[in-house]
Amino acid sequence: MRVNNIIECHHCGLFLKNKENYMKKKFLCPRCSSRLNYSKRHNLEAFYYAISSLLLFIILNIFPLISLDVNGLNLKATLYNTVFILLEQHFFLVSLVVFFTIFLAPILNSFIIILSVIQANTKIDFFTKTLLYDSFHFFKTWSFIEVFVISIIVTYIKLVGMLSSTKFDIGFYIMIAFLFCFYMSIIRFEDKNIFEA
Repeated sequence: MRVNNIIECHHCGLFLKNKENYMKKKFLCPRCSSRLNYSKRHNLEAFYYAISSLLLFIILNIFPLISLDVNGLNLKATLYNTVFILLEQHFFLVSLVVFFTIFLAPILNSFIIILSVIQANTKIDFFTKTLLYDSFHFFKTWSFIEVFVISIIVTYIKLVGMLSSTKFDIGFYIMIAFLFCFYMSIIRFEDKNIFEA
């Protein structure tokens, strides 16, 4: 049986035989009664969200995430400064992990989604389908940018008690938009369509 003849319930994991009427409309999973839908349109939405997340990531690195005033000195923290600060403090392994999880993994995950959709729609093979599938799941697992956002919020809460001038800057709000586009690209991406002939 071919992989594109199977549809999986994202809630309970039940595999169902994909029939033509399932592809045209929404239907319910016989095990958990959640809605299932099969649509190639999801891949185009994932493509647009992935491009948006890459553009937002570029803009995100221009603006500071958080700013504060200490004794008349205005301090601003950006996303890429976090890696450099860790390197300056000689935390080489930690800076490498932070760089991989908040820079490389999200960027490469978005690139893989973009390449997969282009490859599926144009029949141009950039990489093997197995490599794209495995890379997508690997980088999806190692993207921890949401943990970084939580750490910024915790830092803000701790600093606001000590310094009243602490505030979220525009980069933080861009990061929230980036997170939305990044996770929507992952949710809308139908990775089994990579294996379609």
